[in-house]
Amino acid sequence: MAFEFGKRTDRTADKKVIAKTARSAKQVTTVKGGTDILSRINQIKAMVERSLGQYKDKYQVIRNEDTLKSYIAKVIENRYIAIDTETDGLDPLQNNLAGICIYTYGLKGSYIPLNHISYITGLKAGNQLDSIFVREQFERLFKLDGKQVEIDMFNAKFDIRFLRAFGLKDIYCTWDGYLAGRILNENEEHHNLKYLHNKYCLDGKGDAFRFDDLFKGIPFTYIPPDVGYLYAAHDPVITAELCDFQRKYLTDDTDREDIRNMYWVFRNIEMPCVKVVADMEDTGVLFDNDYANELSVKYNALLKEKEQAFYKACEEYKDKIDRYRISHPDGKLDFPISISSPTQLAILFYDILDVGIIDKKYPRGTGEPVLSKIDNPIAKAVLEYREIAKLLSTYIDKLPDCVNPNDKRIHCNFNQYGADTGRMSSSDPNLQNIPSHNKDIRKMFVASDGYVLMSSDFSQQEPKCLAALCKKDGDAQMYDTFMAGKDLYCEIASKAFNKPYEECREFNPDGTTNKEGKERRTQAKSILLGVLYGRGEASIGEQLGCSTEKAKAIKNSVFKGFPAIKKFEQDSLDMAYDLGYVTTVCGRKRRLPDMQLPEFEFKWKNGVPPDDDLLDFDGMNTPEYDTSEVPEDIQNRYLRKLRQARFGEKRKIFEAANEEGIWIVDNGGKIADATRQCVNSRIQGSAADLTKLAMIRLNNNEELKRLGFRLLVPVHDEVIAECPIENAKQCSKLLAETMSKAAESILQMPIRCDVEISKAWYGEAIEV
Repeated sequence: MAFEFGKRTDRTADKKVIAKTARSAKQVTTVKGGTDILSRINQIKAMVERSLGQYKDKYQVIRNEDTLKSYIAKVIENRYIAIDTETDGLDPLQNNLAGICIYTYGLKGSYIPLNHISYITGLKAGNQLDSIFVREQFERLFKLDGKQVEIDMFNAKFDIRFLRAFGLKDIYCTWDGYLAGRILNENEEHHNLKYLHNKYCLDGKGDAFRFDDLFKGIPFTYIPPDVGYLYAAHDPVITAELCDFQRKYLTDDTDREDIRNMYWVFRNIEMPCVKVVADMEDTGVLFDNDYANELSVKYNALLKEKEQAFYKACEEYKDKIDRYRISHPDGKLDFPISISSPTQLAILFYDILDVGIIDKKYPRGTGEPVLSKIDNPIAKAVLEYREIAKLLSTYIDKLPDCVNPNDKRIHCNFNQYGADTGRMSSSDPNLQNIPSHNKDIRKMFVASDGYVLMSSDFSQQEPKCLAALCKKDGDAQMYDTFMAGKDLYCEIASKAFNKPYEECREFNPDGTTNKEGKERRTQAKSILLGVLYGRGEASIGEQLGCSTEKAKAIKNSVFKGFPAIKKFEQDSLDMAYDLGYVTTVCGRKRRLPDMQLPEFEFKWKNGVPPDDDLLDFDGMNTPEYDTSEVPEDIQNRYLRKLRQARFGEKRKIFEAANEEGIWIVDNGGKIADATRQCVNSRIQGSAADLTKLAMIRLNNNEELKRLGFRLLVPVHDEVIAECPIENAKQCSKLLAETMSKAAESILQMPIRCDVEISKAWYGEAIEV
């Protein structure tokens, strides 16, 4: 048989329900789009048959206890299984596990239905294995002597959390195909399982369909197992195939150091971090709804005040506004002017107040970058109003909707590989983007009853990553500064401005502020961080409150006094140009292929060279050439013109080439973007490595576990955690020590971590 059904389902109960329904008013279950569910199931059945029918003999539904027992026995023999889950939603704390998908070598890809619902009765469907029995069978995998079972998953955090909710508390993953894919190539067009499997295992010849293409919004629990099993059992099989493919290229059994380093990052950072992230999402953060309501009242009142301030500012220009309204009776200007309308604000600023063109790219712009440059009380009033409106819409009034009603906590989604540099991000909601400048907003997040919050951040994490990378590249100037116990910014300022180190410190020996020293240190810090973040001189000048020319002069002084910075910048550019990628302190790659693009590319229009007479620039016959490429002499001719062209003249050269049948692709923008990423990718990626390593050690620390310590939220160089009040002193000490040691093991230099304890995030500090 293609699959096992076990005992025949008793349909007597279903028939009784159908008969009863027929006697009462007709009620047809519908799905998204208005289609009744029976019609949709039939459509899905046909679609599954068309897309996956060839797998009928390869996949099965497991509904028999002996079959599952035998399957798990084979898994134990192989010491290998690929696991996937089917669910009716994305939240393990509120949605249901429909079933478990499994595959091991030598057996069929299989689906174990657990919580499917009859679309006829609305009750749990029959002929599904008992959940307790299924748990017992899977728990056999965690009680073995000797070599553990290797478990492949794809986006393991999701499956682990649902399987935990199902009761498999010891579930783990040894190879996550999603994370391996990001390590191997973070620049993939897509990062989902079907796409990667189709590209690498089927050479792009497969049908890379996805769930939504088949089921169109129907929860998988409503899909009959004999219809959905082909789709469900397919996933663990292709997970295994993809992971097997990845293991050939992501390994430490190679002569290539770069591959060994990537494998180290995968094995020692990314895979151990899966459990950390799953734990944090399961734990969540307690949210103070009462305080959020207070803030809503406060900030809605403040919003009204800001709106009134806008109207008051407009009153000063009432005559001009009235004249415009009289002369434009059919215009788009309301009375009073709507502070939320970009169209009306544009009329106000550009037609009535005549502020002129502030930004050539946005000649009638009303965004923050434009309004901040308009010296007018109305512009200031609009910006202040928008700031309050954003706090309300993005945080104060939105976050309460994200609270889990069962435990009153917010369980956001942590994206372990959120940025291509390896940095984590979060969503639904984004807890890493809660404003730090506004103390009110973060105070909505509080410690659990009987607990305190503690935050710990790395001191000068990014500059120390820079020092470690410079030392790795052969320049120990910064490393030696840190090892001598000096403040790097003060040392840079001292060398840059030719002043004694003491005259570049922020404070005098007696604790008073050293005004000149503070300014020098600030300038050095802005230059260094500007380089690390890929900021241009104009941006640095804006931050320092000086002209671009002065910022450039300060930057040159810093580079001259501390050449290690300039050398690192150039070394990073050279690495990207030579190799197509840059690396972190741990060896994680950030691929920047655009760095290796030619400045200009030449292509024939439609891929075919035109007639010879179009190429006869000098009245001479065109030489023979490879029809797949534009001849080198023609390329050189245009390159000379382009490199001699003044600003704005390139377009004419492009148009002239177009008339000759040649497309010229200008890669300058792509190269510039990649150039800006070179240094920042190395620093941000290195910082991400350190933070993840620290989180892993904190989560695995047995003493911290015993003391009730729980990680809650990582915010780049900082982690937020909670522990019982009575253990706060011990936990804070262990928190700082564990984080520092984790980073020091990589940096090979001391790094301090400062801990603050409070009842609310950014709340009043508590002494312990």
